[in-house]
Amino acid sequence: MKNRILKAGFSTMALGLLSLPACLGGSSNTDDGGAQTSGDDSGLTGTSTSSSGSSSGSSSGSSTGSSSGSSSGSVATSDAGSSTSGGGMGVALMPDPNGYLGPSSNTLNIQGAWYAYGDDWGTNGAPPGDCEVKGMHAASTCSSITFPPPGMASDAGDAGFTSSFPQSTPGTMCLSGTAAKVLASDYSNMFGIGIGLDFNNQGGVKMPYNATMNHVIGFSFNIAGIPKGASVRVELPIPATDAAGADSWAFSVTTDGAYRIDLSTAAGDTHGLKPAFTSTMTQPPFDATKVESIQFHVPTNTSAAIAIPDSTRLCVSNFQAIVSGP
Repeated sequence: MKNRILKAGFSTMALGLLSLPACLGGSSNTDDGGAQTSGDDSGLTGTSTSSSGSSSGSSSGSSTGSSSGSSSGSVATSDAGSSTSGGGMGVALMPDPNGYLGPSSNTLNIQGAWYAYGDDWGTNGAPPGDCEVKGMHAASTCSSITFPPPGMASDAGDAGFTSSFPQSTPGTMCLSGTAAKVLASDYSNMFGIGIGLDFNNQGGVKMPYNATMNHVIGFSFNIAGIPKGASVRVELPIPATDAAGADSWAFSVTTDGAYRIDLSTAAGDTHGLKPAFTSTMTQPPFDATKVESIQFHVPTNTSAAIAIPDSTRLCVSNFQAIVSGP
């Protein structure tokens, strides 16, 4: 699936979203700085059973990108569980009030920002996006984001653009808006909305993160606010899927709760990753040494729009990296 290029919620540092355009490039498969691909998740099977936990908060940022084809429904649904249920130790990744994780905020060399993205947001973190510009669809038919707020133009720094990812509850990153109903099977330009976190964004340039070298074997988080009948695709873009125009390795969750995902594609790993669109093309092998970001994507379908009300936002909290022993 195409990775969305999103605007990261940066602090006042030079890592602002402004410079993200370079790393977000509008390519069809650009990761957190690009657009994410979407597709019909109607074929997904299995549900996760976990205790639901409500969370609140907010976030901001933007992204653009594209996706291609309709999903075959092959994305795995992860079992809910504790962050250490599969082994390893959880390391909290707490962003600052603007959604930014500086190099001194953790011992895993993770440096980047949380961002939001959608087919109605361009690389400047505001409308118009691929839906209008590339798909030539009316704005009223495109996806939309009501929270976090879009980026704002500035007179200096970061290519004249600044953005942040506010949080009502520290570390709880939220999203509200609507993932549009896909028209004319144009999944590439009507891919939905989501939020994500860059792992190695330096000076506004998005680069691969070597999770293996840093002993990161997975991630855990709580999620709340998933709309009834909808799913959230948790995606891990890598350069190979970006270049091939393929969909990111991912897994899908359909119920609120606590989850763990492993940076593994082993068939027997119930927390492992699966290709999102196996029916559309060959999926490049997953490479844990080149993970670009993690994205919580609300994909589109051809049946109906998916609304996430501002009163019950989709929120990700208690985000942690799971590390193995040295």
